[in-house]
Amino acid sequence: MMIFSKGRAFACAAALLLPVAAQAAPQRHLPVVCPYQPVEPASGKVRADVLTLDLGPATGGEAKSWKGPLTISQQDGTTCTADAAVAPIEGTLYSDGQHLLVTTSAGGSRKLVVLSTTSCQPLWKSGSFTGAVYLKDGQLYTGKTANKLNPDCLPLP
Repeated sequence: MMIFSKGRAFACAAALLLPVAAQAAPQRHLPVVCPYQPVEPASGKVRADVLTLDLGPATGGEAKSWKGPLTISQQDGTTCTADAAVAPIEGTLYSDGQHLLVTTSAGGSRKLVVLSTTSCQPLWKSGSFTGAVYLKDGQLYTGKTANKLNPDCLPLP
């Protein structure tokens, strides 16, 4: 029979419990929830929360695509203009105030570009796709391709 002091018995019991604690239930990764809101441009100029977007003139009779260049104006009056490669612009845009998701359709190939709303610099570009652009369960879909979003609400590379 072994006899332990109270301190030694507690240390032995704690040592036995450590492996059990290390085998706790696996953590579930919840999807990133980003505050992107759709921006439906009915004309070449549209307001998106604190931003004003100028998409340039419409490319056809119906306002479904715009020639660009895209200019973003902040509430304080500062502006930036996106590169000419971010045109023509089509469909719904999405904004969270810091980023702007823009679909372009140059040469019959659709791509999605995520722009910084303060510098108009591209932060991410999709590959070519067909189909819709939408956000669901913390992922950005370009056609059938799902792109997970990081905590900064940018698609992972």
